Amino acid sequence: MRLFASAALGLLFTGITIIAAPAQTAPPVTGSPAATAPAPAVAAGPAWADVSSWANVHPVETHNVVYANMPVIKNPSVLNPSRPGGAVLPTPNIGGTVDLHLDVFQMPSAKPAPVVVHLHGGGWTAPAGQSHSPGPFTALLAAGISVVSVEYRPSLEAPAPAALQDVHCALAWVKANAAKYNLDVNRVILYGVSAGGEMALMAAYAPDTFDPAGCTDQPKVAAVLDYYGPPDLAEALLHEPGSGDFNRQWFGLAVPLPADPAAAAAANGAPAPARWPEPSAAELALAKQLSPMNYVRPGVPPTYIVNGDRDPRVNPAQDSKLKSALDAAGVPAGHDIIPGAGHGNFPKPEANKAWLLCLQFLQAQGILQ
Repeated sequence: MRLFASAALGLLFTGITIIAAPAQTAPPVTGSPAATAPAPAVAAGPAWADVSSWANVHPVETHNVVYANMPVIKNPSVLNPSRPGGAVLPTPNIGGTVDLHLDVFQMPSAKPAPVVVHLHGGGWTAPAGQSHSPGPFTALLAAGISVVSVEYRPSLEAPAPAALQDVHCALAWVKANAAKYNLDVNRVILYGVSAGGEMALMAAYAPDTFDPAGCTDQPKVAAVLDYYGPPDLAEALLHEPGSGDFNRQWFGLAVPLPADPAAAAAANGAPAPARWPEPSAAELALAKQLSPMNYVRPGVPPTYIVNGDRDPRVNPAQDSKLKSALDAAGVPAGHDIIPGAGHGNFPKPEANKAWLLCLQFLQAQGILQ
């Protein structure tokens, strides 16, 4: 749901409070003194470890909450459609503003619950909006984690770093509304997919220079779940044409080359004609500024990475380099490389396994109690 307005930049905060019964504990294990020494009690695993339990979550849902009103900025780099053969999108209200929305999936809890802030993918170009369904988050919800799914400005509505600024405003909204939604601001997890993964890493790692006015009071990020996000945009710009196209539309610093149907027809199976000029020094500088790899250092939040080893959009080697950099910095990190998988759409067993590994990682960090 997108609503355009002409109001000045501002934040709107709304919310509700939900309280529920406390968790149950297992009964003690007893034995017979006449028998041989009883076997030691085996602690029951967490309920979320049973994948079948994920189908039985019932969060309280609040949809289309306006969390910010942001300017719409002309972007000369945008291709409409952004993908060949894609749908042509409505022309944005350049010079006006746009209301940004989020959806809250709140798990009942007797005390403040950990919260995942979800950032969708789409190459920064697709105005996919936030998720309106709890379906993608059942593993998180089963673990008692509430979810806030966030809409941000795509490149059609503003060039970089606008979308990243929106993420910071969403984090500020979470902190301002934590009491209303029973959220624990000390257990805020950023979870992003593809382009959303890059922004989750950036919002957790980069300095506060990306904070827009009015959005500076944010919670500290406790952990990041990065699903096949590109950690090095400069490398992608130079060596990965498949993802470089989306990067350059987001950067907003270059004008696409004119289409040449004759050259496309003459290619006849050869590589397609270039859509962009060679990257400029300004583009490379911006790509480095927006690359999470440049901000890895001791003290950044623990990070779990998930990617396929056949990803055609984000070079899997980038994810391995990120894991190595985190290890070298002493940052707790995990990495699930799914064999034979591409850019998302993982086979169900592998997807479930990845979520279990993510939850175990969060438990190891003390975020799941």
